[in-house]
Amino acid sequence: MTRTRGLIAAGLVVGLALGAAGGWGIAHATGAGGTGSAAAGRAVVAEPSRASTARATTVPSAPPSAHAPIATAAGGIPAAEAPGSTPAPASVDLARTWTAPADLPTQGRLLRVTIPGTRSHFVARQALLYLPPAALTADPPALPVDVLLSGQSRGAGPEDVQTGGAIEQTMDALATVDRGLAPIVVVPDQLGPRSANPMCVDGALGNSRTYLTEDVPAWVTSHLRVQNAASAWTIGGFSQGGTCAIQLGAGNPSRFGNLIDVSGEDGPTLGSETKTVDEGFAGNRAAWAAAQPVALLRAGAPFRGSNAFFAAGALDTTYGPVMPVMAERARAAGMHVATWVVPGGRHSWVTARAALAAGLDWLQPRVGLGAPAA
Repeated sequence: MTRTRGLIAAGLVVGLALGAAGGWGIAHATGAGGTGSAAAGRAVVAEPSRASTARATTVPSAPPSAHAPIATAAGGIPAAEAPGSTPAPASVDLARTWTAPADLPTQGRLLRVTIPGTRSHFVARQALLYLPPAALTADPPALPVDVLLSGQSRGAGPEDVQTGGAIEQTMDALATVDRGLAPIVVVPDQLGPRSANPMCVDGALGNSRTYLTEDVPAWVTSHLRVQNAASAWTIGGFSQGGTCAIQLGAGNPSRFGNLIDVSGEDGPTLGSETKTVDEGFAGNRAAWAAAQPVALLRAGAPFRGSNAFFAAGALDTTYGPVMPVMAERARAAGMHVATWVVPGGRHSWVTARAALAAGLDWLQPRVGLGAPAA
C-alpha cells in the first residue's frame, strides 16, 4: 500500500477536502534552494541530505482505545512511560529500528494534564496530552514531541485543537500508517484562563514564553519517555498559535528544531503597534522589535537544522498573504521549508485541521517515524 493510499485508508483526509481540488496539493522548496513536486499524500521535498506530579484525566469525548488494559500511574499516563534513571536519547530513527509488538494498540489515548508554571509562574489551564499506540505498549520507545497551540479568541484554549483540529483522529491515522509510531503531542495553554493574548513573550501579560520553552519541556521530560534533541521537538499552531510557532521555532532552535505555522500573523500583536508595545512590552519598542519573527530569523540564521511547514487557506484574505512572506523569510534564513495553500480554505479550524495534518505528516520521516515518500 502506498503512503497516500494508506493515509486515505486510515481516514486522515476524510472531511478535509476543500473546494474543487482534493488531496494534499503541497508546493514546497528547501532552504538550500531545491524544489519538490506537488503530490497527494506525504509531501516530498528535495533535501540537501536526508516537575511536579501529573494530574490527568481521560477526555470524555475521546473514543475508547482498542487495547488491553495496561498499568497506569495517577491520571491515566502509563506507568511504563516514566522516564526512569536512564538518560533520554537525543534522537532515534524508530522507522528503521523499532519493532511493533504483536499486541500493539490500534488507537492512542487522549488525556488532560496539569502542567504548572514552576519557573514562569504563568497561570495556565489544563493541557491535552496525546499518547500514540507505541507509547501504550509494555516497553514504549522514546518518542519525539509535538507541542501544538490553539488560536486566540473569546473562550479559545487547548480543547480547540481537539474539537476543531481533530488532533486525536489525525495522530491515530498517522500511527496507523507508521506501525503505531507518532509523536507524543502536548497542547498547553499559552493564553491563560481568560483566553487572553500574552503573545508568547514574557511581560506584564504573563510569562508565556518561559512557560512554553521551559515549564512545558521540563514537565514532558520528567513524566514521559521522549527524545531530547531539538530535531525531535516540534512547535506548531493555528492563527495566534501559528505566530507563536514561528516566534519560538526561530527564537529557540535549540529546543524546537521543527515548526508548523498555520495561518499565523506577521508578529505578536494586540491589534495596533502602539497598544502592543505599551501593554505587551511595557513601552519598550526595542523589545517589541526584537520579538518579531523577522528579527528572530535574522538573528538566528543560518538555521541549517530546522524544518518549517507553513500553510494558509486560499480564501483567507487577512492571514493568507502573510504565509508566503514568512515562508520566504524562513527559507532565506536557512530553514528547510514546505508550504501549502489549502484549496477553498478560510481562516477556520476546517483549514487548520487539514493543514496541521499535512504538516505533521510531512514531519514524520524527518523525526524518524515514517518512511519518506517514494
